[in-house]
Amino acid sequence: MFNKSKTNNVNLSQVITPESVEEDEHVEDLVEEESTQPVVSSVPTPTTPTQRNSMMDMISTTATKPSILSEGFSFRGEITAKGAIHVEGALNGQIQVDELTIGARGQVEGVVTCSSLHIKGKFSGTATCNELIVTSSASVDGHVVYQTLSVQKGASIKGELLLVK
Repeated sequence: MFNKSKTNNVNLSQVITPESVEEDEHVEDLVEEESTQPVVSSVPTPTTPTQRNSMMDMISTTATKPSILSEGFSFRGEITAKGAIHVEGALNGQIQVDELTIGARGQVEGVVTCSSLHIKGKFSGTATCNELIVTSSASVDGHVVYQTLSVQKGASIKGELLLVK
């Protein structure tokens, strides 16, 4: 779309119209021939801090990405967080999050409080959650209190699963 060998300096607050562009061999890059509407630079215009903060708040509440504990990484301690955590490494301690996913290679040991607990790897300890999903590759050893449960054939469960309504 733009010729890389030539750079045009454009004032961000300036609106480019067919009348305001000097004759140039690259005019067709800046102005659509049949358009009667003004063409605005594709560079985003600066926003005020309040506009930026409200937009960031909207983005953070609508699309949360999980924090990832990668394979080979080990953490021991207490975690309290909004949002989701995905564990492929080893996590030992007290965990309080919205969503916890223990990946196929992940290991979690300790006390977990969350809305959704999705176990594909190994879990040992005590957990309290609204939704519990145990896949065929999962190993659970401990005490888990849940409201809704899904267990796939082949999962290993040792301990107690307690339904609370």
